[in-house]
Amino acid sequence: MTKERGRAVSRTLAIVVAAGCMLLTVATASPALADHGGGSGGGGQPPPGTALQSELYGASCTSASACTAVGDYVTSTGASKTLAERWNGTAWALQSTPNPSGASYLNGVSCPSASACTAVGWYVTSTNATLTLAENWNGTTWTVQSTPNPSGAAHSFLQDVACPSATACTAVGYYTTSTGVAQALAENWNGTTWTLQSTPTPSGATSSGLSGVSCTSASACTSVGWYGVSPGAYETLAETWNGTTWAIQSTPNRTAATSSYLFGVSCTSASACTATGYDLSPNYTALAERWNGTTWALQSTPNP
Repeated sequence: MTKERGRAVSRTLAIVVAAGCMLLTVATASPALADHGGGSGGGGQPPPGTALQSELYGASCTSASACTAVGDYVTSTGASKTLAERWNGTAWALQSTPNPSGASYLNGVSCPSASACTAVGWYVTSTNATLTLAENWNGTTWTVQSTPNPSGAAHSFLQDVACPSATACTAVGYYTTSTGVAQALAENWNGTTWTLQSTPTPSGATSSGLSGVSCTSASACTSVGWYGVSPGAYETLAETWNGTTWAIQSTPNRTAATSSYLFGVSCTSASACTATGYDLSPNYTALAERWNGTTWALQSTPNP
C-alpha cells in the first residue's frame, strides 16, 4: 500500500466508524459537498459555494442536534485549507478555522460536549515538511494547539482523535523517518499540552501506522492500524492504552488475504470494541474484528 492510498482510504473509513449513519447526512446535506464553484482565497471561513473542492473526513456528535464535521477545501489558487462545519439539528453551517502557513488538513474530530471539540490533521511547511496539527473548539472559536513531532521525522500525520473529556484526548497517526519508513504515532492532551507517547512496534515489522482510536476513559484507549511484514504486504494492528503504556494486542488476519488493514474503531467499554477496514484477498473485501476483553476475532461481513 502506498502512503497516499493508505491515507485516503483511512480518511474515508474513519468517518464511517465515527459517524455511522451521519456519513449520509454529511454527504447529502453539507454545503462542503453540495457546493462547487468559483475560487476562494485566504484562510478562515470560505464563502459558501466558492471552494473548488471540499471534503469532510471526520465527524463527532454529542446529540442529534449537535454534530461537528471536519476536513479541507481547495481555494481557486490551489491552496488546501482546514474546514469545519456544524449541524444544529436543522442545517449545516460553516465555521471559521485557523490555518498554519502552507497546506492544512483536518482528518478527525472528537467532541466530549457541544462546546468542546478537538480536531487533528497535518499541515505542510514552506520547506515541504509535514507537521502534526490540532485545533480546539471552545463553543465560540477554533484555535490551533501546539503539537509535538517525533525527533528526526521527515513527515508527521495525525489521523484520528478521541476525547473522553475536554482535558483528556488521544490522537494517533504515523510519521516517516528520514529514510521514508512509516512508524506509528500517538499523542496525549492533558488539558494544557500535547505530549508524544511511546508506541510499540510488532516484532519484525518493516513499517507501522495507526489510523483510528477510541477511548472510553482517559486510561482506556484502543487504537488500530496496520504494519508491514514484507514489501507490499501488511497485517492488522491493534494497541491498547492503560493510562501508562501502549501495548500490542494480537489481531487475526484472513489466511487468504495478501494484505489487511484496520482503519476505524469504536469501543463501548474496555471489553467491547469493533474495528473495521479491508483486506486484499485478492480483491478489496470488507473486514471487521471484535474485541471481547480477551481476544480479537474476525467477524463475517456481507458484501453487496
